[in-house]
Order: sequence, then structure tokens, then C-alpha cells
Amino acid sequence: VYSGGSQLCLDVYGNQTAPGTKVETWQCNGGANQQWSVNSNGTVTATQSGLCLDVTGASTANGALAELWTCNGQSNQQWNLS
Repeated sequence: VYSGGSQLCLDVYGNQTAPGTKVETWQCNGGANQQWSVNSNGTVTATQSGLCLDVTGASTANGALAELWTCNGQSNQQWNLS
């Protein structure tokens, strides 16, 4: 997942695969920790771990952090890419 404005990619911190690992933006390098699948159910999964991109604690506040988490169908794992 690439941000055209910043020219950065979504990156799983430290190449980790455990639930709770933070997701950040980083210079695109094609690494396994920057590979994502956008799914028809609205989830985005990390190819390396199969875990979902998740808003930490289901927060709705500005500045909320993102992490990897076990896919659970909750609204904090639903994404609309445009």
C-alpha cells in the first residue's frame, strides 16, 4: 500500500509477524513486510503474517495508531481505499 503524496509504503515494524506489531510508513523497498492484500470484505491483510491492518484499540480519535491484529470482522479493521 503506497501513499502517492508522501511516496512511502505501509510497513510492518521490524519485519515482525505477531499481533500487536505496529504499522508505520517507510521508504518503499519491496520487502515482505510491505506486501499487503486488499480483500473484498474491506480488510487489508499483511501477506507475510495473514494478520489484518487494525486501528489500535478501535480508536476513532485523530492520531490513532495502526497495528497488525488477528482478523475479527470489527469496524476498526474495515478500510475503504480510494
